[in-house]
Amino acid sequence: MRPWMNRAVRRGRIHGRLMLVLIAVAVLASAAAIWQFSALRDDHDPDLARFDDETTTTEDAAPVAETPASSAPAPASPTVSASPSEAASSSAAASEPAATTEAVLSGPQCTASLTLDNEWDESVSVTVTIANTGTDPVDGWEVLIGIEHLSVTATWGLAHIEGERYGDILLNAALDAGDSVDASFQADVQGRYEIPATVPCTPV
Repeated sequence: MRPWMNRAVRRGRIHGRLMLVLIAVAVLASAAAIWQFSALRDDHDPDLARFDDETTTTEDAAPVAETPASSAPAPASPTVSASPSEAASSSAAASEPAATTEAVLSGPQCTASLTLDNEWDESVSVTVTIANTGTDPVDGWEVLIGIEHLSVTATWGLAHIEGERYGDILLNAALDAGDSVDASFQADVQGRYEIPATVPCTPV
């Protein structure tokens, strides 16, 4: 290689190293300048430094969540006691139906029970027992005999009044408390029927 070329290469290498050294010196100088500026700022402006410290402390502190106070239990509803006058009124109202019922039961009462005596292909015979179930004597009575698919054709101890109404025959009209009397009727069968245990009875 020619001598002048070797000298050029050596110069290039030296220049490159010098450039690296200059760059390193510039970086160090910049760092030193920044450090000196920070120190001067803290010394000449303490309020600014304090503000920076408080800002840092506030940002680092974690917010504390307030625990909500437990809800107080709802006050119990006051118990309202009935006044003596209201209690007396309630007792009187409750006793009124009982008194009415007793008044109805204390008058003349009667019942009429049915018993199937005989049953044929086209007719039946039924006994009617009239009983005084009240506390007062019964001077007369009336019963309703209306049974589906049965048509009354004859009676004994019963007087037909009208329709389904039948009454006493005077000889068996009076009944003391607890007494009873039997009557009967015969009826034609006109279809499937059912004899009820009782029929309506009314003292007259």
